[in-house]
Amino acid sequence: MNQKTEKPVLSGQRIKTRKRDEKEKYDPAGFRDYILAGLNAAGTDLEAVSKFLDIAGGKVDYRRYGEALFDILIAGGLLVPGGSIAQEGDKLCKTTACIFEAPEDIQSLKNFEQVFIKLVRRYKYLEKMFDEEMKKVLIFIKGFNESERIKLARMTALWICNGAVPPTVLQVLINEHLIKDGIALDFLIEVFVTWKQEKGLGSITTALKRGGLKDD
Repeated sequence: MNQKTEKPVLSGQRIKTRKRDEKEKYDPAGFRDYILAGLNAAGTDLEAVSKFLDIAGGKVDYRRYGEALFDILIAGGLLVPGGSIAQEGDKLCKTTACIFEAPEDIQSLKNFEQVFIKLVRRYKYLEKMFDEEMKKVLIFIKGFNESERIKLARMTALWICNGAVPPTVLQVLINEHLIKDGIALDFLIEVFVTWKQEKGLGSITTALKRGGLKDD
């Protein structure tokens, strides 16, 4: 019998995959649909949302789809250049379990903030991805409506206050198309008002100096 025996796979050895299998690994739409289904099932129960995200991280690859995950949790779906949500035909693929659909009051936003805190504590490698995601999302603020910008600004302040993102993410707002329409200024004012309420004026001054965003 000419029967082939399988070679043992050494630890750390990369296994070759067929192109079809490799292609299946890169499926942001499939990832989105899975996450949306879980979030929609959890609805407004934020404990259920956190539980689903915790379990989902063991079933889908957050390392590969971290940007898509944060898009969904912030805006409700996958963001395309300009800040709109990706569609499939006439269907808007979106969940209401996201920041943009949360109430504007600070306590409601703090409750949703806990979803992010629990997620990043559970999957520490998401910290760096979240930093990069925020730089991208802030560039898109012109594409968001006024209510969405207010919620994002307040959440940005909360994230800066708890150390989830550094104050330097605000540097991306120094962008001509955001400055000339006053969008960047309005957004920053909302950030600083919330920041001051949470930590005081001294916290803002100190953080901006350390981040090189303010002269001595």
